[in-house]
Amino acid sequence: MTGMFHDLRVAARQLRKSRGFAVTTVLTLGLGIGATAAMFSLVHAVVLRPLPFPEPDRLVFIQQGDTAAGTPAAPVPEPFSYPNFFDWRAGTRSFTGMGSYRSAGFTLTGAGEPRRLNGLVVSPNLFRVLGASPALGRDFRDEEERAGSRAVMLSYGLWRSAFGGSPDIAGRTVNLNDRSYTVAGVMPAGFSFPYEASAGEVWTTLGDDAEGANPFTGQRGNECLEVVGRLKPGVTISQARADLSVIARRLAAEYPDSNKPRTAAIVRPELDEVVGDSRRPLMLLFAAVSLVLLIACANVAGLLVARSSRRRGEIAVRAALGARRSEIVRQVLAESVMLSLLGGVLGVGLSSWILDTMLHFVPSSLPRAEEVSVDGTVLAFVTVVSVVTGLLFGVLPAWKMAGVDPSLALRDAGRGTAGMRGQHRLHAWLVVGETALGLVLLLGSGLLIRSFIRVLHVDPGFDPRHVLTADLYLTDQRHPAAEKVRFYGRLLPEVAALPGVQSVAAGFPLPLSDNHLGVSFEVEGHVVPPGDEPSAAVSTVTPGFFRTMRIPVLAGREFTERDDRQGTPAIIVNEAFAKKYFAGVNPVGRRVRSDLSDGEGKPPVREVVGVVGNVKHAGLVQEPEPQYYLPWAQAVITSPALVIRTAGDPAALASALRARMEDLDRNVPLYHVRPLAELVSSAASARAFQTLVLGCFAAMALLLSALGLYSVLSYMVAQRTAEIGLRVALGAARGDVMRLVVARGLGLALAGLGIGAGLAALVTGRFLSGMLYTVEPYDALTAAAVSALLLAVAAAASLAPAIRAARLDPLETLREQ
Repeated sequence: MTGMFHDLRVAARQLRKSRGFAVTTVLTLGLGIGATAAMFSLVHAVVLRPLPFPEPDRLVFIQQGDTAAGTPAAPVPEPFSYPNFFDWRAGTRSFTGMGSYRSAGFTLTGAGEPRRLNGLVVSPNLFRVLGASPALGRDFRDEEERAGSRAVMLSYGLWRSAFGGSPDIAGRTVNLNDRSYTVAGVMPAGFSFPYEASAGEVWTTLGDDAEGANPFTGQRGNECLEVVGRLKPGVTISQARADLSVIARRLAAEYPDSNKPRTAAIVRPELDEVVGDSRRPLMLLFAAVSLVLLIACANVAGLLVARSSRRRGEIAVRAALGARRSEIVRQVLAESVMLSLLGGVLGVGLSSWILDTMLHFVPSSLPRAEEVSVDGTVLAFVTVVSVVTGLLFGVLPAWKMAGVDPSLALRDAGRGTAGMRGQHRLHAWLVVGETALGLVLLLGSGLLIRSFIRVLHVDPGFDPRHVLTADLYLTDQRHPAAEKVRFYGRLLPEVAALPGVQSVAAGFPLPLSDNHLGVSFEVEGHVVPPGDEPSAAVSTVTPGFFRTMRIPVLAGREFTERDDRQGTPAIIVNEAFAKKYFAGVNPVGRRVRSDLSDGEGKPPVREVVGVVGNVKHAGLVQEPEPQYYLPWAQAVITSPALVIRTAGDPAALASALRARMEDLDRNVPLYHVRPLAELVSSAASARAFQTLVLGCFAAMALLLSALGLYSVLSYMVAQRTAEIGLRVALGAARGDVMRLVVARGLGLALAGLGIGAGLAALVTGRFLSGMLYTVEPYDALTAAAVSALLLAVAAAASLAPAIRAARLDPLETLREQ
């Protein structure tokens, strides 16, 4: 310990004497460590941090597996219906409990202004499966699964904002969707389930779903449930999967109409479900920032190599006075670690700023983003990274310095000799390595940028410009189906009369929204066995929807006012639907029966009255899928969203729209009032974030590579001062001297490009292919542009040392030598 403290004191004195070197090194390391710490904070919060429940490794996400749509080895995941969930829950032997949930919206009235709440309908045991307990009140009871039971659990935030944190809230009744619910309790502060941007604000039991002549809880084909389970101690995921697959095959044999293809079970850790598709891009970005840190280490190692040449005399004296090689190595490593720790301290400060900046661009779909912070785990990570970084960039210079021959070093100490070829080679290889890693990052960034530009130019199939959208909700109690139709019949003309409105309509679900509705259908004349009916995305829309959205009508007509509840059942299909199910035949006039029903009678056979263009529904990069549209008045299943085309800025219409809604019915909440263009930009937000962050890391790598090249050429000029002076004295032109230095820089850059091209071919094809859209991982144009950029930066970095070499005075130089 005494020797270590002595080494640290000596290191501090050495760094004080070389303040310029110390500041440059600390800044370089601080930038690399700061970016790495910020990215680690994001990865740790989203991907690595365990779920905040007891024994989170036993929590799993469960889905049915469709082996007909997929394969027995890779079935397509499907949600559950209530009957299937009940049968799986009753038959399994691998779980202490299985809980279900589905998304639902609720309108809260009687507690100030009407509020639209995000909620879940859950099985009563869900919180027990998770291992969570209410902070106030009681948990749901098993008997509250029966029809007529209406209990609700409030989130902590809703309890505080809507009910003032009243301590006697448990047992009181609240009005949700014009029905009275009894408050069971309040969940703790910070509790969030599921982990989505629209996390639950209320949770109700499934009593409502068990009501009616044909309740949801009895519809085996109505698949709307997500399921989470807690494994029994000692049970593995593979054992649970095998157990549930037996139940799935039994149900497929008993209920072929609905369960025929669902013969497999999909079981995976709940954390994997929470993280979803975010894991791979985040880990890729973390790998990218690690390359930036590696480039920074190479840069600092180059600086230490240059500094070691000036300390040859000092090290030689130490060795001549009896210092062992291990003591010299330890002393040099002490300086390296001290520099890296100082860089780590600076990096912590920079990481908070970098992280705050990144979070402004994080897509709303990224789970657990609100938990990101520079916490104790991140600080421990920074400490470890700082020490490892110090050893990484310090070990080679330390070993080289410790291997100095005292007699040769003392002889050469006073001369600016150019004979240290080993150090020149080491310094050059460091620059080559930096350039190679920089090329990998720049090429990856360039590919993502090209891909993102193409995504932005994707035609979504509609015109989102100058369109305002707004959601509203009419409860079934106050507004049964006929009353909903009358309400919209009053609302749409009122909105159309607002200043600046060109047209107005309504539809559900809107393209690129978070909602998706897939319903089976049967084309007349195409007989299929029970359970094999095809399904497609379906939307219910009002007259004028296609005109307002500017979705082209390719054949036939769009819906009109005649397509009401008394009109002939009608249906419109999109181009993809027509090509798949009416290949070579005009679909207009053909007949299709959709299984979508509003509960009033058997679903009718409908006549195809039109064909419209394809729209991007699930995402901008997905291929168009078959979709059909029903007149909303003939299938009143929900309250469709308004779409309003305006002459100017659609956001300017929001306040007038809210005022008009209050005039019609102040108890109907209006929410998600936003331009339609936001849905389009939101669909590309994840790619925008990935492109922006990787682009910033690539820019940092480019800057560090340029600084590394600059330092090696400056070092070369300093070491070869005598040679350059002699060349000029013997008649070499200053242009020749400049070409000598620039050629050296470009030679190193070209060597780095050659190695980097091989690395990039391995990396981009393996890791980036799934993140690119209509751009090949080995895109020649991107590779050429990135290589040209690197060469241009290398030439610019070489220019200053070249000019300095060309300006050397040969007489002064030779006199000093």
